[in-house]
Amino acid sequence: MHTAIVTPATFFSNGPVVLDEAESRHLRTVLRVKPGDHVRLLDGAGSGCEAAISSVDRKTVICELRGAVEKFPRPPVSITLFQCVAKRSRMDWLVEKAAELGVARIVPVLSARTVMRTDDEAKSDRWNRIAESALRQSGGGWLTVVEIPVKWEAALAQMRNFGHPLLVGALAWNAKPLGEVLLALRPAVPRAVAWVIGPEGDFTPEELEQVLSMQDAVPVSLGKQVLRVETASLYGISATRAVLG
Repeated sequence: MHTAIVTPATFFSNGPVVLDEAESRHLRTVLRVKPGDHVRLLDGAGSGCEAAISSVDRKTVICELRGAVEKFPRPPVSITLFQCVAKRSRMDWLVEKAAELGVARIVPVLSARTVMRTDDEAKSDRWNRIAESALRQSGGGWLTVVEIPVKWEAALAQMRNFGHPLLVGALAWNAKPLGEVLLALRPAVPRAVAWVIGPEGDFTPEELEQVLSMQDAVPVSLGKQVLRVETASLYGISATRAVLG
């Protein structure tokens, strides 16, 4: 069944649902839906419902809700990813896969060794569209939010105020094995966890010192192999989901 993203207010309406221009165009031109087809509507905020398409024209797709609204529980652990921005194609792919894995929030970070130097809102808009596409594909209940890229100093301020474990993927002598770190969190699983992943070339020594000086920061080893940025991020996220739920 095809999926479309709607606003949360959709499920409080008793009338027909008029999909916005982008969703209508995707269903009409890419998926070639027709009246009578069924689609799944998701609001990205924990609700979903099946609907039947009643009309398709050049600009809009209109459908009618069918059945009860389904509620999706939040993941046991909310994951935030502080990700130093990778090269374009790799960053796009990383955002897509992190969203499929149910990351709650991605904060793109411009660090000293970041290859892509931009704080353009257009980048964030594109990454959020990629996250929406990932939600359609995965059928999850919660939409990943990708924030506007921030400079390292602003990212540090967010990390200081996070208030939950900061797992820092680090090539540091005192980094602890990933499994050991995650199992240590299991007796009292935190409501939230953040992963902090560096760019190609890793953090500078000063950046690593700054983040590891924080009370909740833990240097984490992702193994003896040197991983690409996107591999390191998805490895950490997947392991967190597997061990902490």
